[in-house]
Amino acid sequence: MLDIYTRPITICSLFMLFISCVEPFRPSLDEQDTQNLLVVEGLITDEPGPFRVSLTSSIPVYDVENTVHSYYPPVSGAEVQIVDDKGNSYLLFENGNGWYETEEKNVYGIPGNFYVLMITTPDGRQYESSPVLMQETPEIDRVYYKEIKRTQFDMETPYEENWLNILIDTRAEAADINYFKWDFEETWEFEMPTYVKVSHGPEGPPPSIENVDIDWERKHCWVSESSRSILITSTVNALDNEIECFILQSIGPPDDRLNIKYSILVKQYVIDRNLYNFFKRIRESNEETGGIYEKTPAKIIGNIQCCNGATEALGYFMASAVKTRRIFITPAEHGVVKGTAYGNCGWTDSPPRYHRWPVYGTYNGGTTTVWSDNRYCTDCRLRGTNIEPDFWE
Repeated sequence: MLDIYTRPITICSLFMLFISCVEPFRPSLDEQDTQNLLVVEGLITDEPGPFRVSLTSSIPVYDVENTVHSYYPPVSGAEVQIVDDKGNSYLLFENGNGWYETEEKNVYGIPGNFYVLMITTPDGRQYESSPVLMQETPEIDRVYYKEIKRTQFDMETPYEENWLNILIDTRAEAADINYFKWDFEETWEFEMPTYVKVSHGPEGPPPSIENVDIDWERKHCWVSESSRSILITSTVNALDNEIECFILQSIGPPDDRLNIKYSILVKQYVIDRNLYNFFKRIRESNEETGGIYEKTPAKIIGNIQCCNGATEALGYFMASAVKTRRIFITPAEHGVVKGTAYGNCGWTDSPPRYHRWPVYGTYNGGTTTVWSDNRYCTDCRLRGTNIEPDFWE
């Protein structure tokens, strides 16, 4: 029998033996999985332009550094144009960081026309999109919100939180199947915290909650963010071609979007079945994978093809009329608890001797200065702008 001293040593030796037998698995890949491919993102609408197209490069599977930092190199020096079936051609010029746009700012698409994106990269490869019909888009019936209860857990103890779902209702005017896509831009008003927990240094009294005065230009701001989720659906199973209660966004604590005033601008598009399936596969790959029984992620090809070689391209070119709807929400209209984006910030009235910290504000009638080691924690302009948007009510 193993005594109490030799048993741990034996177990550790066996463990190290098993570890030493494990070798990293690097599957064999085809040539296109180990090279950079052109990635295209393009959208034109019937709103005033300019038309804009993004050209970047994919990164090889084993390019660990760029994968970790989500860096996709922009493609410079390409020739880009959009043509329609009426003989019109629109040249796009490079505008930095992989973006190309038309010189004419007020150009717009016409529903009923077919559009093709044409690209020639500096290495001479030519790419074209499939012809894309710009479809008419029905009006949005309404954008609205509903307060819901969500069950959360503190350790094993359940509790409920109030959340706000932003919803949309719409309908397809034609009798055939329609495929919808939405984007949105959120804008909200926010303020730096007034009552903050101030440290008084290692030899001072315990931290205290102080009412700190901060300059208005650094205190009160607006911030805007664009949607990141792929928001699509179809009327294939919809009664009377109606879409009801489709969730665009959910907001809850500890978010600060709803603290003062919140606005969301929703854009509605109609796309074809091929693009719908493309976005659906992207969504499944990005948002619905991770478990051992989930679908295996794979390269997803859009509607861009290489015309003079076997090289593939990634991405899409999309054309659609667009309808928009904006709503505002104030704290009096919901019961979601106010949150903060500054919960991880720290402030002190006794900064280190050898570091210059940015000033947050003052208290004690302006006689005591408060600092922070993070400029984000001292100035709302690091997150947004202190200039009120033109559309703000």
